[in-house]
Amino acid sequence: MKIAVMGDIHSNHIAFETCINHALDRNVDEFIFLGDYISDCPYPQKTMQIIYDMQENYKCHFIRGNREDYMLNHRKNPEERWTYSSASGNLLYTYENLSKEDLDFFENMDIQGMYQNDRFPVFRYCHGSLNSSTEQLIPENENMESIIENLDVDLLICGHTHVQGSIMYGDKRIINPGSVGVPMYHNGKSQYMILHGTDKGWEEEFFQLEYNVGAVKKEYESSGLDKKAPYWIKLTLHVLETGDDYTYPCLMLANKLCEEAEGSANWPDIPEKYWAMAANTFGIE
Repeated sequence: MKIAVMGDIHSNHIAFETCINHALDRNVDEFIFLGDYISDCPYPQKTMQIIYDMQENYKCHFIRGNREDYMLNHRKNPEERWTYSSASGNLLYTYENLSKEDLDFFENMDIQGMYQNDRFPVFRYCHGSLNSSTEQLIPENENMESIIENLDVDLLICGHTHVQGSIMYGDKRIINPGSVGVPMYHNGKSQYMILHGTDKGWEEEFFQLEYNVGAVKKEYESSGLDKKAPYWIKLTLHVLETGDDYTYPCLMLANKLCEEAEGSANWPDIPEKYWAMAANTFGIE
């Protein structure tokens, strides 16, 4: 029994296709997708088409992530103001390139799932945590002790952090397959895993794959996304090319610089000059 587990695709359809083809070459039986299918990379509709093709042709299990929740919340609250800027341009571009079918598809997903097979142990899977699409299952999380104590299975698979690896907590294990689309570490190689069902239970096999990052860069230009969210895209490209992620600290620094200079900072209205100053601090121009 082999299950390919993929998460955090972030509209990177080129890396996504690379991972799918790699998994199919290994004759996987099923696919589990952990959410964050869209945003950050261009042409989310191309990623969605791959997902629909997979749903039609293979046994797949889908849950949604925080990026899908952002899109659904925006549909419910259209007064939420997103602008073409480094702060929210990526979100606005993604939303405008999704269809009603896409949003309905997300709406019908849960944020968690349970995998059951008579031959192997039951396990649970989620994007962030079993209760929130934004929670991070990392040792620094003050809720980890409670989460592990209340976990009714020995294996939990999660995404969201983009960090590939496995952690044991007593006799319970949390596995993250890494990010397909905006992978951290491993020099930016696309990441996923295959779960092997054996007589010992489930055993993970991690993969880090080369793919055509240059083609993704060209799509930023052809889509115009690089102009609609300039510094966010520069930061994302840096992750794709190196595996080093400065997006969140850069956002926090841009916000701080704006507050210091102008007395307040109201997202998404953080002027681009503060994004430029923050990005430059991290060596990104």
